[in-house]
Amino acid sequence: MVKENKSHEQGQMFAEEDRMHPRLREKLSNHWSGMFYERIFCNIDEEIFKALYCEHFGRGNFPVNILVSLEIIKEMFALTDEQLFDRYHFDLSIRRALGLKDINEQILAPRTFYYFRFAVARYSFENGVDLYMQVFADGRDKYIEELGIKTGLQRTDSTMIGANIKKMTRLALFHKVLSNLVKDILKSGYSVSTEIQEIVKDDEDGFTYRLKKEEVLSKTQEVGEHIYSLIKRYEFEDSIRATKGYQDAERLLRERCNISEGKPTLKGGKDIDSSSMQNPSDTDATYRKKRNKEHEGYAAHATETCDKDNKIQVITDIDLVPNNKDDAKVLADKIENLKKETGLETVITDGTFVSPKVREECRENKVNLISSEVRGNYSKYDTDKMLTSRDFDIDATTDEVKSCPEGQSPTSQKITEKEVVARFSVKVCRECIRNENCIAYFKSSNQSWIKIDETRKLLDERRELTQTECYRELCNLRPPVEGLMEKLKPKYLNGRTLFRGLRNVKNRMILRAIGINFKRYSAYKLDLLAHSLYKFKFLVWKFIFWIFPLANRRIHAYILQ
Repeated sequence: MVKENKSHEQGQMFAEEDRMHPRLREKLSNHWSGMFYERIFCNIDEEIFKALYCEHFGRGNFPVNILVSLEIIKEMFALTDEQLFDRYHFDLSIRRALGLKDINEQILAPRTFYYFRFAVARYSFENGVDLYMQVFADGRDKYIEELGIKTGLQRTDSTMIGANIKKMTRLALFHKVLSNLVKDILKSGYSVSTEIQEIVKDDEDGFTYRLKKEEVLSKTQEVGEHIYSLIKRYEFEDSIRATKGYQDAERLLRERCNISEGKPTLKGGKDIDSSSMQNPSDTDATYRKKRNKEHEGYAAHATETCDKDNKIQVITDIDLVPNNKDDAKVLADKIENLKKETGLETVITDGTFVSPKVREECRENKVNLISSEVRGNYSKYDTDKMLTSRDFDIDATTDEVKSCPEGQSPTSQKITEKEVVARFSVKVCRECIRNENCIAYFKSSNQSWIKIDETRKLLDERRELTQTECYRELCNLRPPVEGLMEKLKPKYLNGRTLFRGLRNVKNRMILRAIGINFKRYSAYKLDLLAHSLYKFKFLVWKFIFWIFPLANRRIHAYILQ
């Protein structure tokens, strides 16, 4: 049963703050901790986490708002758990941010903290609901309302989040899965052959280290056959089938082997899907190659406001997906919700976020899509003098190409649902004064044709728009989102997360986004406070050194009269 924490609302007669020096008390009054207490801690709805606790039985819970706030503070300052516990118990500013006035109040056992973290992740996995997302949305909406933030104009981007796993060769992966399977079988009271025990007596590094290069493929095949033999041997033993080692072994064979006539054979590298298991330590991590760099892990997607009139920019949405999921698909799934929750009117992206599905979602939800780039290698077409499909005379109803910009009609054309291909007389095009800049002719002097599809239309439409000052200004608003991506990346392990599993890592991204929004808000408020204090001091000194002496002289002159 969840009991709400209201003890922080009651003052104490002998609080630590009251015994502080007046100068320190004044400095503390303008500290981030007081703002965190008011803006985040006091606004955490503990009822959201009610489902994590038993409704009728069990001892009273440790305050949920303290546990959630500690998770946010951990991500705000990139603390390890050990550092977090130390600062919770001995750092006055942290305790003040959590409404704790006595150093002996609410002693936290690490196990309580870890149980809560595990319960949140398990609830998310079982129900598909991210409890921290509601805390994020509540805070976001309050910042927007208080500061009058305009949310019509937003920008989005993604960044790679490395998984906390070791990069494995195929042989090392097979060996590790076999070792885990053997351990689970032995724990269940069953036995394995001496040959298999001899293979797994060393770890995967020790096993592969002694092999020659030409032996690796055959050894991988051998280990795969041993995994298959154990799978078949214990396929009817429920106690073993329920283990993680058995389930990982089944998945490994399914993803990386072809089973034929009761024997597994290794798949070729091109036949292995990027969603296949990379390491049994984190089975949710996927593979992606981006800009010739290999990534194993996840992709964080974030959207933030970018109107120049806003006092601060606020993150409006945060998500984490497998890194092999297409950026455009992620955005397409979010357009409707962003429109509904934040009133999105214009979204600014780069080329990887543009697809027919995204354009369709934007049309349906009346959202203007601004792309700073277009997906694909179309740079050779992108010159100011180049004639485009928009210069050709095309029937808007049938998509039939009637003539080129110089009036030449196509000799033939093929119209399908996806594209239109129109061919022109090469002889006529060769004599045309605009042939070097014509999209139909410049590809080759032996043929003249134009293909118009969705990408071609998008590219030509964008080229036309880029000639306008308004479009260029909107595109220039996208680059600052790269700074947000850098803040979302973990600051340890070269951008890798300390956590494993999609749900756990996603929770860290949500908590980090909450912290980033708060940091932006507090920086603005503290800067505003400092500016107001400066103006007040300026007026005081102005009175002392200018107005008061002037008034004093006039009073003195009046008395002398």
